[in-house]
Amino acid sequence: MIGLYFLCKLAVSAVLLCTTPSGGYVCQMIYDCEYGDNITDVVFFVKNLFNKQLCTMYDSRVGKYVGFGEYGMKNADHYNSQVWKMVLRKSQVETLCRYNARLFRRSTLDRHVPPIVKVHQKKPADYGERSMLECSVWVFFPQEVRVSWLRDGVEVTTDVSSSDVLADGDWSFQLHSYLEFTPRRGERVSCRVDHVSLKESLEVDWDTFALDAKYLKMAVGIIFFFMGFAAAVGGAVYYWWKQRFEFSPLPRQGQTSPCHLSE
Repeated sequence: MIGLYFLCKLAVSAVLLCTTPSGGYVCQMIYDCEYGDNITDVVFFVKNLFNKQLCTMYDSRVGKYVGFGEYGMKNADHYNSQVWKMVLRKSQVETLCRYNARLFRRSTLDRHVPPIVKVHQKKPADYGERSMLECSVWVFFPQEVRVSWLRDGVEVTTDVSSSDVLADGDWSFQLHSYLEFTPRRGERVSCRVDHVSLKESLEVDWDTFALDAKYLKMAVGIIFFFMGFAAAVGGAVYYWWKQRFEFSPLPRQGQTSPCHLSE
């Protein structure tokens, strides 16, 4: 019920602001919640303005309306005499200010989204050649994050650069860090990310499979080449041996030699 009343007030204020003709009068009611470092410290104001001039203001610290000027003071006394209105204003400190503050805190200050991390080679390069790695950190919240590079577990402080933390427009952020280095075979290169959403540092290794696959294919090709070469040599030797030491087959039983027939 209180929420419906508040929405009606806002709708009436919007209509007055949008439909007031030039040279007319403008009446405004502004609800204002001001917070300290702790959301339990709340000051609630209800400000009534006439032609942009503050006439009356409810202040939760004093628990009543305060008037400005003769007309405003008369209105303040009238509002303070309305028991239902004073009860409503006192309840709105909790129902309007603190309730929305808790929602705001859960969706912003207390909202923690862990990052997605990927490490890849920025440009193709072989072992022993200058290259660059990129560590992409996505969809994390809040904004504060620390990204570092490790080579065999030792943090790298040189040849490291980074983009600014970029807002994605959906209450998340992204960051890209770069490492220029000369890769060595068997070396472990990692990107380490520290964020409030993580219980411990997240380390993602650079996958060297694509780089090693080239050498693996080369090694497999060499092995198959020598296997084929060995098979060809073995076949040639067998053929030579067969031609060199071949004997005539023995006659089958029941067959007569041509020499015996001539006799």
